[in-house]
Amino acid sequence: MLFFKKSDIEKRAEKGDKSAILELIRKGKKDKARKLLEKFEEDPDLRKVLFDLYLEEENFTQAHRLLERYGTELGTAKERATVYYKAGNYAKAVEEYLKVGDFESLLSVANIYNATGNKEKALEYYERALKMSPPSKREEIEEKLHKLKVELGLIEEKKESLLEKLRKGLKKTKETVEFGVIFRGRKVDDELFDELEEMLVRADVGVKTAVALVEDLRKTAIRKNIKTSEELKEITKEKVKELLRGCEGKLSIPERKPAVILFLGVNGSGKTTTIGKLAYRFSKEDKKVMLVAADTFRAAAIEQLEVWASRSGADITKKQEGADPASVVYEGIDRAMKEGHDIVLIDTAGRLHTKEPLIQELRKIKKVIQKLLPDEPSETLLVLDATIGQNSIQQAKVFKEAVDISGIVITKLDGSAKGGAVIAICRELKIPIKLIGVGESIEDLQPFSVEAYVDALFD
Repeated sequence: MLFFKKSDIEKRAEKGDKSAILELIRKGKKDKARKLLEKFEEDPDLRKVLFDLYLEEENFTQAHRLLERYGTELGTAKERATVYYKAGNYAKAVEEYLKVGDFESLLSVANIYNATGNKEKALEYYERALKMSPPSKREEIEEKLHKLKVELGLIEEKKESLLEKLRKGLKKTKETVEFGVIFRGRKVDDELFDELEEMLVRADVGVKTAVALVEDLRKTAIRKNIKTSEELKEITKEKVKELLRGCEGKLSIPERKPAVILFLGVNGSGKTTTIGKLAYRFSKEDKKVMLVAADTFRAAAIEQLEVWASRSGADITKKQEGADPASVVYEGIDRAMKEGHDIVLIDTAGRLHTKEPLIQELRKIKKVIQKLLPDEPSETLLVLDATIGQNSIQQAKVFKEAVDISGIVITKLDGSAKGGAVIAICRELKIPIKLIGVGESIEDLQPFSVEAYVDALFD
């Protein structure tokens, strides 16, 4: 039998010696240090070390427990505010942020009020934050203020068409590739075709597609004796529309209740935000909506969906972090059937580094859905981030291994210089694109239109 002799540091730490416990933490023995600190948490000095350790590990649930039990002696006001916010205790988060009173804290207060539906208070604190904002943040705050004033009816805003939204949304792509410039007053020659091919590749259309498209344009220009770049531009638009033919799709929402929409996508793709915006749209159509927080891998995903439920007026079914996702789905659909909801929107995890468990989990979720509602889900939507361009195609292939995908949602087109990837995604995946995200506003989730997309890209 082997006996392991405890070091002097461990012996002192077990007696509650603060310096010894700090040494354990420094040496990376955080689990051992945490257990000892929890044993001695009645000691004010050790309690502070424990709180700091919880913050370092982002264990906000336990940090919140300490705050609720021992009050405001722990951490700084900003740290306490963060803990309260992460724990969903928004009133106390606001209280602590206001003790700090700097720009970031006032902005956080405004964001909390905005997310929880107190628009008047949000307006007040955005205005206060604007007065203290650094130049780099002024435009962001002014946009938030403008949107709030529109929502509150303080100013009127002309509704933008889908084409206008797309033109704004594709601004970064157009700045990078300048399609409008290349077709302006140019001679139709090899140099023009070479530049066009290069621009298509830079827009992330894909090398094969770009080469094939330009070669087709060369032949068409010769056959039709095209002399001006303006004529070539119109033909290019028509050719791109042909490439996208069959990729335009509409959401299929049946009359039966509840209809279920299952959302897939990697973490950070904009999946939860898409669900929230769609919930808002359905709520505006007087539909009763249930959100299901089946991404139980991240506490932040559950909290984010709760915020969207509040903003959109939807109900939500959730469990604690780490719960079985399929059980959350079962409970959510069961509730929706009993309570007469029209639509159920299900958020799922997207951690590709655990590929096989993820695939098994998604299949299990689908089985649970069909156990309760054999004809559902009506839609299984894959959310792809436009900013990573064609790289999202590989993500799509992983999710396709798990379940059949009925449609694609492309988010963050407004933040991407790779807007041409829509063409590559369409060509490679052959799955209808049903929705696109062209801005941060709650109303910036739009149906995909080939006509509007191509016109916005090239005009």
